[in-house]
Amino acid sequence: MATVESGRKVILINDAVLALPRETLALDPGARVFVAGRSVVQMTLAELAVPDAQMILTDFRQSASLGALNSTLQAAGGLDRLILAADGDESETVFSIMCAVLTFRSALRRRRGRIDLILQDGRAVGSLVEFLQRIGGTLDLDGISTELRVSAARAIRAVA
Repeated sequence: MATVESGRKVILINDAVLALPRETLALDPGARVFVAGRSVVQMTLAELAVPDAQMILTDFRQSASLGALNSTLQAAGGLDRLILAADGDESETVFSIMCAVLTFRSALRRRRGRIDLILQDGRAVGSLVEFLQRIGGTLDLDGISTELRVSAARAIRAVA
């Protein structure tokens, strides 16, 4: 059954994306945006950064939490774009991104969606690259385009 909003694009971003420069996102005007994350503080700030977005507390490390979020997106008619950001030095976070890609694949397939992964360089980035190489053919067959952007790691400097 089609809804009034069935023609609107549906975009899911994680709360880490909000730390990126706004122009990095290039969110489609009029899109229905969902922001998912586990930090109450980050989610509160997300309401200020993307006021029309729907905030959903989600722990990307928990399959049940990802499953519930996927059900919400399926009920919204599918997913047009998935934008996830992470620190490439945080192995657990990078692994949770891999789990999210697999979980939301069905929602993205319904609309021949797009995945944007934005990481700071780090020791776990190689694992993500290998993961994307292994599932790339399947994503291509599903009509899902994927882009991985890796930025230089932030330098930490000591202040004496």
